[in-house]
Amino acid sequence: MEKRDNCVYCGKPIIKRSKEHIIQNALGGLYESEDICCDECNNCVISKKIDAPFTKTFNPIISQIENFVKTNNKKSQPACTGKAMYENKVYDVIIKNGKVVACPEISKKLKCDITKLKFEILAYDFPIENISFKNGISKIAFNFALEKGIDVSVLRKGVEVQKDGEKVENVLFRFPVIPFVALNPMDEYIELKTHMELYHNLILFSQGNMLWCYVDLFNTFQYYVFLSDEWDAKKSILETYLQLLQKIDRTIPELYIRKPKHILTYAMFFNVEPCMDLQEFKKRVEVAIQKESLKKNMSDVLSAKLGYDYFDIDKIKELKKEDARSYLRNEMGFHLNSLLLYFDEDDKLKDSTFRQVTCIGESNNVVSYPLLIDKYVRDGTIDIRQYTYKKFERINAFLAGIDKIRAEDDN
Repeated sequence: MEKRDNCVYCGKPIIKRSKEHIIQNALGGLYESEDICCDECNNCVISKKIDAPFTKTFNPIISQIENFVKTNNKKSQPACTGKAMYENKVYDVIIKNGKVVACPEISKKLKCDITKLKFEILAYDFPIENISFKNGISKIAFNFALEKGIDVSVLRKGVEVQKDGEKVENVLFRFPVIPFVALNPMDEYIELKTHMELYHNLILFSQGNMLWCYVDLFNTFQYYVFLSDEWDAKKSILETYLQLLQKIDRTIPELYIRKPKHILTYAMFFNVEPCMDLQEFKKRVEVAIQKESLKKNMSDVLSAKLGYDYFDIDKIKELKKEDARSYLRNEMGFHLNSLLLYFDEDDKLKDSTFRQVTCIGESNNVVSYPLLIDKYVRDGTIDIRQYTYKKFERINAFLAGIDKIRAEDDN
């Protein structure tokens, strides 16, 4: 793809190229592009008017992530507001690095170092202001589409550039944003019943003359952004991006090698070529660990989630004969159809269908996922809040370490 000559916002020639993160750096985004906007629009408008209010929303999450990765300001941890208890009374506080650093109400009464007081943190505030939030989500989808070669003219209807003369004062994104809700058993399984990992995931795809981008932040905040209804239906596009959000442990492990099969096992695990020279093989493993990237293949990450527990065999054993037959015919049939829709015969995720289509009804009709969700929301068939609440519960349990305790109990 040729470099863009003009800024997508002000339209002026890009003289000084500016690195723009596809997903905001404050959210751990590592994917950068110098081919979107000029330095002035990036740093004076986009960063201040869109990125700052959007990323501030996620401070309660970012502040709790161990080994969180960013390209800039790597040591900085954001402060956030919340509720904490001190001497059996609840206060509004400011929290940083998991500790209360300020409490205006107590500061008025006591002249002391707030950080020395023993607070019990009860909750973090999580304000989602609709305009700022939709702007931030939409900008990610817009950036990803541009970086993947989509002409800005196809996206122009969803971008409002507010100018004072030739100077850009603000940018508003008007793309429709549809929250994702799991509507089939496989999505419910992946999102609510498998091991929780922190990652960002983007899927740019076309359906006829419609262009969509699925945006998933922290494996929790999941949305479809409707980018255009002027896509050339004769063309199809599918681009994916997945990035882990916690630094990789690059400690070199002790390799237990007593037989040739041990070498093969380690070679498969670390994705290196096997060899019988042990010193050479250990070097290959070491290099692989040091070079491992946080950017992953979406199919690899999600394929690893598929387990034997997808089919609830124990439930069938508990049912009476007639009930079991009905369950196998209806529920298990839907489970199988969902599995075949997303995974091939080698249990590898199909990039071409995941989060783009879903199956419905006894006839197993395959339909557009975002359009079906939009229809269900409009006619009141589904309540988005139930799914959203379950996703919040999962990330809160993960950040609090509760999921680790549960996993140990299961083992």
